[in-house]
Amino acid sequence: MRILVIAATSFELQPFLEVASTYDRCDTLITGVGMVATAFALGRALHEKKYDLLINIGIGGCLDRHVEIGSVIQVVSESFVELGAEDGHNFIPIDQLGYGKSKFSSCLLADKELRLPFLKQGEGITVNKVHGHTESIEKVQKLHPNSLVESMEGAAVFYAADKMTVPVIEIRGVSNYVEKRNRATWNIPLAIMNSNKALIKTLEYLSNLYLKI
Repeated sequence: MRILVIAATSFELQPFLEVASTYDRCDTLITGVGMVATAFALGRALHEKKYDLLINIGIGGCLDRHVEIGSVIQVVSESFVELGAEDGHNFIPIDQLGYGKSKFSSCLLADKELRLPFLKQGEGITVNKVHGHTESIEKVQKLHPNSLVESMEGAAVFYAADKMTVPVIEIRGVSNYVEKRNRATWNIPLAIMNSNKALIKTLEYLSNLYLKI
């Protein structure tokens, strides 16, 4: 099994990078922040080499205050929530416009759903501009009431996985709540540490469940 581990920044993956040499079936890819950088870097990587599984790891904001900062979420579906058109106060997603698809789910691996039993699962939204205004937060929650995690890259990875028919796992450490920007309440180091621990546990779980990594 050949696995590509994908992160936007090296610091989000640093704990794993320190031990990555022990996982000789895993490659790592640092894409840069945002959907465009992720799509370009991942497209180039998938053109150069075939992978059996993609794992996207990073930090993100949480839309549910019942989830503790530092928690780790397996994001099982991703949506491009800004891709579409405005019609006055209404938003028309690209699906309704007839020009594409905005929501993607993880594929099956060896005919099994990629649900990790040791992580909480939830839906994700992907944005170019993270939310920090009460009105826009309430609007996106109304349009996507089941969404749990916000990131700037997740849907780009799911899109590439869908196009290449490659299974994907997304692991997000909750560094903050989606609210008016308040860095005093963030805990990025905890989110990174816990998400990287979850990544290593995921690799061990897959090794036992499927093939030796």
